[in-house]
This record gives sequence, structure tokens and C-alpha cells, in this order.
Amino acid sequence: MSIRCFSVLTTALLTSGLLAGCATTRQIAVDYPKTESLPIKPLRGQTTVSGDDYYVQLVSDFDFKGDNALKGGCSDVGGHYENGDLSAALVFSVHNDALKLKREASGFLYQATTGKCNFKLETKKSYLTPWLRLDSSKDTLIEYNFLTSNSHEANLSQLINDVNAASSLFAFTGVGAGMAVMGKLAGNWVESNPQVVAKTPAAGASGNGKYSSETHSLPASVVLAGDSSSFNQIRLGVYEVVEGGLSAWSSESKLLGELRVYPEIVSSLLLKTLGDLPPDAHDLSLDELWRIPIQTANGEVSLRQLIDQVDPAAKPNLQPDWQNYPDVESQCRRLKLAMKDLGFNKFDRNAVLYYFLSKTSPDWKNFNISAQRAMTDEIRPKLLEQYRAKDFAGCLASEDYAVMKSMKLAVNTEQDWEALTNSRQKKEGVINPIQSAARQFLSALQNPNKDEAARQLYPLLNTEKGGNGTVLLQNHLGNFGLEALLQVATVADEGVLINAAQLAGVFSGLNVETYSCARPAQDQGQPMANIGIMLFVTKPGSPREKGGALEFELVQGKIARLAFQHPSFRDFEQNLADYPDLGGCRIDADLLNKLH
Repeated sequence: MSIRCFSVLTTALLTSGLLAGCATTRQIAVDYPKTESLPIKPLRGQTTVSGDDYYVQLVSDFDFKGDNALKGGCSDVGGHYENGDLSAALVFSVHNDALKLKREASGFLYQATTGKCNFKLETKKSYLTPWLRLDSSKDTLIEYNFLTSNSHEANLSQLINDVNAASSLFAFTGVGAGMAVMGKLAGNWVESNPQVVAKTPAAGASGNGKYSSETHSLPASVVLAGDSSSFNQIRLGVYEVVEGGLSAWSSESKLLGELRVYPEIVSSLLLKTLGDLPPDAHDLSLDELWRIPIQTANGEVSLRQLIDQVDPAAKPNLQPDWQNYPDVESQCRRLKLAMKDLGFNKFDRNAVLYYFLSKTSPDWKNFNISAQRAMTDEIRPKLLEQYRAKDFAGCLASEDYAVMKSMKLAVNTEQDWEALTNSRQKKEGVINPIQSAARQFLSALQNPNKDEAARQLYPLLNTEKGGNGTVLLQNHLGNFGLEALLQVATVADEGVLINAAQLAGVFSGLNVETYSCARPAQDQGQPMANIGIMLFVTKPGSPREKGGALEFELVQGKIARLAFQHPSFRDFEQNLADYPDLGGCRIDADLLNKLH
């Protein structure tokens, strides 16, 4: 190999072989690599980059600088080319020891033989790696071997053909055609299906058997360093150099083009998302994901088949006992780890995990309860706590839920649960005081001893006018002899102020058979914080046939007003139909029918 300096170049060139004519020499030269560093952009909506955000595939292609560069060089030399068999090739060697990845890919092939303009430059876009997660890609090392020969015996054309055949697996890049993705477990494909490694031709010692080679390492294409993470795009200038001819001391070099090595990125392979866009996974199904084709060393398989190929010791059971929460949580974790070791990033992993759990797991549906359903009265606070407790923490971290959320999937993050709990507590803050007062009130009313009932009622009652132990009693139910029970002349519409003993006497005289639980009265569909309603059914012979409704109003936690009402008051009957269970209070239709 010879290394020459030319005025047109500012750095030394790696020169290829020599084609000698009568007075003219033609050479192919490769400049040392030039690196352009580009910052890795965070995904939209994020401020930092993690190694789990993207997939990276390293690619090489040839960027021509002028359509007729080679032919222009040929016309300058003309008929002086009369013999010689110059060939030059550049081959990339790719290593990633952590993934057991070792392969070769062609950069270009140059050939020239006897005759005017009888030469060619062959280039192709080469995929140097399969799709690798960003954190795995940073460990990829690339070397390039620049080979030249002026002998038929060193067949660089065959070498390039062997390299291209060995790299055919990685030609599949579209999801529809099957994608090549590689992770830790996928290294087993390489070990059990070793690739063809092209054989470098042996160097000859005689004049016509000579070849030369030089190997250099390229800078890392992926640099992960927190906020300063970057991609390196590498350019190798390829020159044609013509020396001699009519002037023994003349030389001319022309830039044929640049061989580029650069990364292509996607944020999701399964969801077909390019660039820095977060994927959208909200309108999929598990069956659709299982059918996505994946390219492997053994050919194309579906994602489900790929999971089935995992070693039995790590393989998840995709049909666990869905009613057994620990079993489902355990298999979820095994699936997560298997997909990570197969090389899938956080978006693809969590899309599969979401649909795996949401298809059949009742605990998953409960944990991700909607805010609307969480506020219904059939879901009591204690039950809501049980739903929250089964959070699949053995499989999913808070970051996983955040990723699912970013893909527009219906999940509850820790912040969502805090909001649900706070909203429910506010609702219970309205209901609980009503129910607490009602339980104490009913306990007193159901005491068969009037004197004891009066003593129980006393601390529950208070009015501004009468003080402790008094309540304003109103009657909007009709004439059932309330005046006689109170031993007063009349009860005005605005009510009459009575004490605890009088109230105990009224309910003792009514001869009540049963009381319902108490529910907050509703105003435009919202529970009122200080007014409750309960129903009562009387025994035969009671002054009030069948019974009615009893409304009570709280002021600073004490009952200040009581009113006998018809069950239809405040649309109570319709409210029972619309909200059968309100605040844990369910009133059977049979009890309501007794009042009709």
C-alpha cells in the first residue's frame, strides 16, 4: 500500500491499489473519517433522553458528488489504460459483544480492467446493524477495512458478494415486511445460526498477486451522556487520483463521493412510529400485536411465536389464571423481562403489557377504573382501596404507567389515584356527616323506652332559638294527628319548636315498624351536605297509615329541623331509581311500595 499527499487534500489519504499503464497511474483513495456530532432530541413532551426511548439502526450509503465523476476521470486518461486489474473495496466490521453481534457489510467495490473506460464503482445502502435499543446501540463498535489489489488472484468482487449474502438478514427494515430487532436473548439466534463471514483474500508476494489492506476504527455512532447525548454522523471521502500521463510529474484527484455512516431512529417498531414522536397505542388489540411479523435468523415469525421461542426458564405463561392476581402479576413480569431481553424498548414493551393485562385481567380493569365509575356509590371507598392495592407493582413501575399514559392508553398513574381518592373523600365528606347523624338518630328512635330515647335524642338536637335538645318539627305529609301526639293546638306550616322528650313521644305514638337507611337529599343530581332523607313504614293502627319520609337538616353537626314529607319530595323516589346505592344506602323497592 502507498500513502501519498496531494495539494487538493488537507489530510493524508488511504490509497488503494495501483493500475499501471504505459505512463499513467490511477488510484482510489479514502480520506480519514470526519465526524459530525448531532444532539439526540428528547421525545416530544420530554426534557431528557434515556437509553430506552429509541431504536437505532446504523446505516451506510454512498453520497455521489457529481453524476459523471468516474467517466470524467476516464476521458482525461483516454487510451493510456492498456493493462491492469485494479480492484478496491471497503468492508465494515460490526461488533457488539454484549449482544453477541458480529457481522460485516460492504461499503463499496471499485473495479477496472483493460480498455478505455472499462471500470465501475458499485455502492449500495447497507444496514450495518439490526434495530437496537439506544442503550444497547452505544456498545456497537465499527471498523472499516480498505482493501486494494491489482491481481485476479485476490478476488475482491467475490469477497463483496459473500459479505452481501451474509448481511441479507438485516435488509428487512419495514414492520410490514418483518423487522430485524435484536437484544440480549436474540444473541442466541447468532450463536445457533452463525452468519457467513467473508474471507479476506490471502496476500501474495509476487508482483501480480499483491493486495494491500488497512483497518481503522470509527468513532462511536451513539454517545449516551445524560443531557449531552449525541449521534455521530461519519463521512469518509472517496477520491479518484490520476498520476502521470503526458506529464510524468502531474497528478489530479477528484472527489467521487462520500461514504456516510449514520443512525436512523424510531421510537416504536411495533407501533410504526418514526422520529421523536411518542407512539399512539390507544386503538389496538393484543391479537393485532401478536400477529406483527418479526425477522429473525430463522426467517419471519410473528411476535407471539418469537415470545414462544424464549428459553423455558424465562418464558412467560401467556394464559395464566386470570383470577389469581399473584400469578398474573408474575407472568406480566416475565413477559416484560423477555421483551426487554429481546431488544424491545419501553413503548413496545408497555403496549404489549397493557393489552396483555387488559384483555382478561379483572384486577387490571379495576386498578384502571375510570374517574366516573370510581365516584359511583356502588364502589364504596373500602372497595376502591382494594382496587388500588392491586397495582401490579411486581411487574410495572411508575415509569411504565407514565409511558402507557403517553401512548394514550387508559391507565391510572399514582397522580390519577391521588386525584380519585381526593374526589371520593370530598364526596364522602358530604355523605358521612349525614349518615353518622342518621345512625345516631335512628338508634334513639328505635329505643322502645321513651325516656331513654329522649335522653339519646337530647345531644343530637339543637336550634338557635331553643338551644340544645330542641328541634323545629314540620309536617308536610298531611293530617295524621300530629297535634294530638304533641298535645298542641296546631302545627303551623313553618313548624313548631319541640324538645327531645316530645319528639320521642311523637315517634312512639306513630308506632313505626321499620326505618330505611338515610341518604343525602339531592339538588340537581348533587348530594347536599346538610340535608338527609329516610323512609319509615308504620304498623297497622298507626295514626299515619303506611308511613312516609322524614327529612332532617344539620346545622354544625346537630339536627336543627325535622319534616314529615311525602316520599316523592325532592324527587326522592326517582332518585332511588337513578341511584340505587348512594353512600352505601340501598333502599329496597318493597319498602317503597309499602308507602303507596
